[in-house]
Parts: sequence; structure tokens; C-alpha cells
Amino acid sequence: MEGVKFVLIVTRRDYAEEYMDFLKEIGAKGVLRNFCRGATSESVLQALGLERVDRIMFRAIVSEKTAETLRKKLITEMRIAATGNGFMVIVSADSLGGASSKNYFLGDAPIEKGEKIMEDKSKFVLLITIADKGNVDTVMDAAKEAGATGGTVVSGKGTGTNIAKFFGATISEEKDMVYIVAKRENRDAIMKAIMEKAGRDTEAHGIVFSLPVDEVAGIGSFIE
Repeated sequence: MEGVKFVLIVTRRDYAEEYMDFLKEIGAKGVLRNFCRGATSESVLQALGLERVDRIMFRAIVSEKTAETLRKKLITEMRIAATGNGFMVIVSADSLGGASSKNYFLGDAPIEKGEKIMEDKSKFVLLITIADKGNVDTVMDAAKEAGATGGTVVSGKGTGTNIAKFFGATISEEKDMVYIVAKRENRDAIMKAIMEKAGRDTEAHGIVFSLPVDEVAGIGSFIE
């Protein structure tokens, strides 16, 4: 849907309230947040002498102009691109479910498009894998062999029930979602590797899909 963006932010859990205040200040409505964790295995962290940093994920639907303001301020004010602070991706929304959905996410303001950004908007993709709980390492090992550099894990837990909805898919409490931002040229290889090692015919019973990403921030290896 032209002029509407889906924003996903992952940052340190201890920044949760600061980020909520920031998102409200710039006008983001209907913000969703979930606790999550990095996908690096404990053995790797121990080998490197590092401790796991708890993460929180924010998701919101915003206008294109708000997304551009958010992108700039996340870098300049919230320092999302600083090492260890997290990352952000912006995806063009395909559609919204009528006026009620538009008002929930964007309020009464008309949808306004921001300035045209002259860059390749299909340079990155967001890969999302949904697999049985306990198979994150299998997913990430397969993805890294095919060129992925890291991922973020969110457990599929509902609010008040045992069922959660994500992009129209039903996810039970026994599922994990692995988010991976990758270069577009690595997409097919990563998805193929995940399906071979953690697909529907394996013990992980995983599925994977991708979304085009307009912009990224806070992922040094990609920005370079």
C-alpha cells in the first residue's frame, strides 16, 4: 500500500520504556512489543566470553513520512546503529484492512508520502522462520552456512490464550519465530538451507517466508 510502512525495531530490553516514549512522541500508534533474544548459541557466547543481552521487539504501522522521521531520529537520537544497540527495518505495507485498520494504526490523519529516496529499495529482505520450539540453533546453523550473519528469536505466545496470530498464521506456544535480515542476493540460498535442515519434513517442522525491506539501520556488516 503506497505511503504506508511496517516498522520493526529490535533493541536492548532495558531500553523498552525509553523506546515506547520515543515511538509515542513521533506519532506511532498501535505499537506491538514482545520480549525476544539473540539467536547466537550459548556455546558461541561462552567461547567469545560474552553474555547474552535480552532484547525487545517493537512493531508498528506508520505513514511513509512518519517512517522517514523515525528512521532519522533512531540513528541520530536513539543511536540504533551503535554497536550492541539493535537494529531497525522498514517494509512497505501491502494493504490495510479498511478504514478501521487505517485509523487504528495511523489515526485520522490522511496518508502522506514522504520524499522519494533514491536508492535500491530491494537490497535487503526480512526472512521469518516459524519452527517448533527448541530448534533455533538448527535454523541459525543452516542460515549461517548460506550467508546469514545473525538473527533474533521471538517465542510464539498469545495474550490471555495459548494462541497467537502473526501475518495471518496461527502460532502455538511451542513455536519460535526467527527473524533474519539478509542481502537479497543471499535470500534463496538461506531459505533453501533452512528448509533442508529445519523444514516441514524435519523434526523442526519449520516454514520460512521473506518480506522486502526498504531500509535498514544498525546492521554494520550490511551498511558497510
